[in-house]
Amino acid sequence: MANRKKNWNQKTISFPEKYKHFQELLNYNEDAHNAMSNLSEVLASGKPFSSEFALNQLDLLFDKTLNMTRRLINQVGEVFSPLIDKLNELKIASELALIPTIKCPDDLTCPNTICEDCEKVKYLLNKTPFFFNLNEVTDCNTIQVGNKMAHLGEVKNILGIPVPDGFCLSVRLLEDILRKANARNKKKYLFKKVDFSDTRRVLYVSRQVQALIIATQIPEYIENAILKGFDNIFGNRNVHLAVRSSALGEDSEKYSFAGLYSSILNITKEYLIDAVLEVLISLYSPQSVTYRFLSGMRDEDIPMCVGCLEMVDAKSGGVIYTKDPNQLIDGMLIQSVWGLGVPVVEGTVKPQQYIVTNINEHIKILYTLENGEFIEISDKISIDKTNDKFTGLYDKPNLLTDEINILYNYAKKIEEHYHKPQDIEWAVGKNGIVYILQTRPLKITKPFEIKDENKIFIEELDRKYNILIKKGDCCSSGVGFGKVIQIKTIRDIAKIKEGSVVVARKNLIELTSAMQKMSALVTDVGSTTGHLSIIAREMNVPLLTNVMNASSVLTDGTDVTVIAHESRVYEGTVREINLEEKFDINKRSQFMISPLYTIWSNLTKYLFNLNLVDSESSNFNLDNCHTIHDIIRYVHEMSIRAMFKFNPDENLEQLKTYKLKFDVPIDLYIIDLGKGIKEIGSNILMINDILSKPLLSLITGMTTPGITWSGFVSLDGKGFADMILGNIGDPNVQNVSLNQKSYALISDKYLNFFSQLGYHFSRLDSFASDQINTNYINFNFKGGAANMLRKSRRIEVISKILEALDFDTYCKEDSMTAKIRNIPKERVYNLISELGKLMGAVRNTDVIMLSDEHVSLFVEAFLNGESSPAQRIIQN
Repeated sequence: MANRKKNWNQKTISFPEKYKHFQELLNYNEDAHNAMSNLSEVLASGKPFSSEFALNQLDLLFDKTLNMTRRLINQVGEVFSPLIDKLNELKIASELALIPTIKCPDDLTCPNTICEDCEKVKYLLNKTPFFFNLNEVTDCNTIQVGNKMAHLGEVKNILGIPVPDGFCLSVRLLEDILRKANARNKKKYLFKKVDFSDTRRVLYVSRQVQALIIATQIPEYIENAILKGFDNIFGNRNVHLAVRSSALGEDSEKYSFAGLYSSILNITKEYLIDAVLEVLISLYSPQSVTYRFLSGMRDEDIPMCVGCLEMVDAKSGGVIYTKDPNQLIDGMLIQSVWGLGVPVVEGTVKPQQYIVTNINEHIKILYTLENGEFIEISDKISIDKTNDKFTGLYDKPNLLTDEINILYNYAKKIEEHYHKPQDIEWAVGKNGIVYILQTRPLKITKPFEIKDENKIFIEELDRKYNILIKKGDCCSSGVGFGKVIQIKTIRDIAKIKEGSVVVARKNLIELTSAMQKMSALVTDVGSTTGHLSIIAREMNVPLLTNVMNASSVLTDGTDVTVIAHESRVYEGTVREINLEEKFDINKRSQFMISPLYTIWSNLTKYLFNLNLVDSESSNFNLDNCHTIHDIIRYVHEMSIRAMFKFNPDENLEQLKTYKLKFDVPIDLYIIDLGKGIKEIGSNILMINDILSKPLLSLITGMTTPGITWSGFVSLDGKGFADMILGNIGDPNVQNVSLNQKSYALISDKYLNFFSQLGYHFSRLDSFASDQINTNYINFNFKGGAANMLRKSRRIEVISKILEALDFDTYCKEDSMTAKIRNIPKERVYNLISELGKLMGAVRNTDVIMLSDEHVSLFVEAFLNGESSPAQRIIQN
């Protein structure tokens, strides 16, 4: 490192060239800070961001830092070229941490971001077959066949509960297809600049990516593997299949992906390959892409598998919750329809509902009537028996009590096996067998309470506000308010604005693509156990369904307040309720435990940590640049020092110079580096010809009324003797002239001023722009005519004054350096003016600094606005 310090300013270029590189470096510095700020802000806020956004900012950060480093090398010399090697090392480390790899099934939060050496992943990529018989699958195969099919295999093969026959197409399918024709990189490019708040744009790009995969030729060996999976299970049987998604992470405890991927029913072998491809590309449906964005997952973290199950010839079907997720009902909740339970999970109908409890080993079944009342049913009521209370859709229960008992016992067994509440899809075949079609963990929400100092009750709100709706079923509890937006077609989803109360006829799963914008959601019909309800609970969006007339009662543009768990919609805003930023806090905390957030948080150790804090420390060197923030700071500081080290002995006469005519007896020559002066036809420059605000600020300070630039201050006999005797032995005195040339190299933003006034030297280097990160002032003062004690007292005066003005100062004997960084440009102008005033005020005052008391007097007088504090010392 010593050699670097010795030769660091080894490059010989003209000052205008040096300034050109410096100015470019400052621009790159600002861009790098902006990219770093954008990344740090999204991480600090906890709000959702996309992998594409973060990668774009990271690319900018590395690119701008590299350009900064190259400009420093151009400005100073190759001694700083090792910084490029350090930057490349950090880039490689960051890329390794972000390599898209198939994660292990450890809740998608495995801390090892480099998966190439992981035995699980090696086995997955090298040993996994293209398909599994469902009879061979358990939860141990999650990483190979996805959560949904692994759970079904566990239920079938470990718990012994009926599940339809079928097979699983493994994670290798889509991975092989995406590698074909470089589809993965093309997909990344399409998503790179997507704004996920723009619903139309997300829809457009999602469709493009799906088309990209469809257009990719599926390898023949994959098609053969799909058909072989069918033949191994079903042989020549003419069966119809349900082709279903089974992504890794789908149906997990934290991320359900409920209804976001495709399920295709009644598929024969002839159309199986097309159906499998349609399920695979549903990984890029607009709603699933948005859900991953909000949940902080890359699609590489959620590899897609496919489950193929024999269709059940269903008498009835639906969903069972082993616990009410909103904690409004005590007992298991069963919702069902005649035939397959698809309308229940899709939320397109109001299903029949049963509440099942077990009290002292006695199962009690409550049936919910259309008017919301409950009646208890028993084994005496069969499917063939009618009752005058059963009307319309509810003309008769679609489940026998024996079937309810079987469902209850199966659900209890599954819940106990997984040690948590379950959301279970089921079907009762016409053969009388109860089948389990899916099971996933059920998210239980905390009961929402309306709180304030006076404990406002719902009855009081009913009296105070106009009630628009006072019915419906709560799918997701909570409160929201905003302007109503009616959704009549899927195309209308693009109209949804931030904070809207969305009203729709049905619980359309497509609404999830804009759910992050919703304050609340109200629908005419739907299911509290359907896919949209699950997503709403995960995203903390209040959802009220089965209102029946919401789309006619709630009109566009109306301000309303929704209290979902109380089945209320009020006109206007209920101010008594504290919504706590409309659940932004919950959404933020949810994203902060996501895989994407975890990965980028871990990556910050290469980016944001700052080790080079003190620029005057011996540790402030190239070898201690361990992060990209270190490199940015180091390069910026070294570049400023290079400008500050301007040597007035350089051959500046070769440059066009202008002699400044102004009221200070300094032989000052101006060199314009760009936009610093007006176009003039003379070499004599007047103050009115100057455009550079930094130089104008300096002149303002130097011409402050009361400053005396000519003559000597009064001094005592000892001071005079010290000046004479001290300078006789000073070899530098021979070269000192009272009329040395002073230089100011300027631009519209820049000032580099060097002045030799008698026996002392001043150097000021500064930059002032709209970008606060580029702004700085460096100032150096050295020398004098008196002895070392008096000169050091003057240095102490200057140092204390500048410290009071927020400079950092460094003093050694008769020399002082001060600096200030990252301040607004108006503050730069103000401080330059103060420095101009200070240079005049301290001229020759070293010889009168007889005591420490004089130091204090001078500092106090200057800071109080006196332009000639020396007079106060003389008068004392």
